[in-house]
Amino acid sequence: MSSTASDSGLREPVYRTVTPGYGSHEDTSMDVIGWIVLLGILTLLFPLLPLFLAVVLVGKAVSAVRSQSGPSA
Repeated sequence: MSSTASDSGLREPVYRTVTPGYGSHEDTSMDVIGWIVLLGILTLLFPLLPLFLAVVLVGKAVSAVRSQSGPSA
C-alpha cells in the first residue's frame, strides 16, 4: 500500500456539468465599487444624523413624560 496522501482510498467527487470549473479569484474592482457606494451613502446620510438624533431624543422625552403622568381614565 502506498503512503502518499493522494492514495487515501477516498474517491474524488464527480461533478457532471456542461460549464467549465470556476477558480476563485480576488475581485478588486467590485471591492472598490462597494467602498465607493458605502462612502456615498455615508456622505449623503451624515447631514441627516442630527435630525435623526433629535427625533430619537424627542421620542424618548415624550415617552418619559407619558410614563410619569400615569394612566388617564
